[in-house]
Amino acid sequence: MYIPPSSLQDQNIQKKNKFRLGFIFLFMVSVGLNVFLLFFDQDNNVAVASLPQNAEISFQSKGEESQPEAAEPENELPKQFPQSFAAATIKPVSFTTSAERTPGGKNIQSLNFKIRNSLNYSVCREITRENGCAALSAHIGRLMAWFMDIKKSMRNGDSLDVVYQQLDGPEQFKILKLSYASKRFGKTFEAYYYDGFDKGNGGYFDKEGNEIAQRIVEAQSPIREYIEITSLPGDFRKGSGGHSGTDFKAEEGTPVYSGFAGKVTRTNWNVRANGYCIEIDHPKLGIKTLYLHLSRVKVKRGQTIKAGQQIAESGNTGRTFAPHLHYEIQNRKNKKRVYSPFTSKYHKSYVRRIPQEHLNAFLKNVSLYNSAIKKS
Repeated sequence: MYIPPSSLQDQNIQKKNKFRLGFIFLFMVSVGLNVFLLFFDQDNNVAVASLPQNAEISFQSKGEESQPEAAEPENELPKQFPQSFAAATIKPVSFTTSAERTPGGKNIQSLNFKIRNSLNYSVCREITRENGCAALSAHIGRLMAWFMDIKKSMRNGDSLDVVYQQLDGPEQFKILKLSYASKRFGKTFEAYYYDGFDKGNGGYFDKEGNEIAQRIVEAQSPIREYIEITSLPGDFRKGSGGHSGTDFKAEEGTPVYSGFAGKVTRTNWNVRANGYCIEIDHPKLGIKTLYLHLSRVKVKRGQTIKAGQQIAESGNTGRTFAPHLHYEIQNRKNKKRVYSPFTSKYHKSYVRRIPQEHLNAFLKNVSLYNSAIKKS
């Protein structure tokens, strides 16, 4: 059958028109759905988007500016926690506070769980890796290292309570309260953070106000003013020996001293990893001491050093995530043999005690932290 050319053209035009009408119809439906979701379903979207994975509740600011004469310390904690808490294992803590009292605008949370397999495994069952479970586990482990060898002494079924604050920066977390019920030792170990005395040099204390961490006597200390000890020998690093020194968190430019008489054997080697650094030989003691990540070196190779002499300033050079001093004590003949300044014979140590006039304020903090833990 013969079909005139004009009829074929009309059929093609009709097909194209149908396709265009279908496309326009789908486009209008899509636009309509987007408009509906944008304007009419906004409340639901906000509710879902504002709920973090771990049910975290941020500090809520009053929006008030502090007056200069009534300015409060940046790290001061809230006066009270709310009376009720969620029943979940991870319990958010919410309260109203000024911006000055919430570093980084972050929140305070609590965890309550049983140990299973290892500390890191147990923590990462409670919060995700994306939310920093490995970092939180490391902070908990560093504090618990003052109580026990966690690799040998932890037992399945041990209980751990922790109150912590999330921070901006590489550290990510600040532990405020830790309580560990040990089956092996048949007791509960507790630590509470407090920085209300000693020029704000905070630390962790038991309920009686005795500091958990030891301190080196000033005459032998490599650094006399520091914020806290963030790592110990054998701590959380790759290899069988772990971390080889003691890390003192300190502001850049803090004076660094040699605790013993000796001679400088080298400076600034392997700078990419160590940063500016010093090694001092102490032949009478049979050891060498190393000082890494310095901002300034004040001695030279071959120089004789007196005990207590300033040799450098602390810094943040080399492979490091935050300003600190890495202090290391090595056996003079075997550098792989490393000593802890707190358990070896080379340093004398002591623990601070909260002065009587600050004890009531500390005990209020203890009560505050304890109120944040609600057993599941």
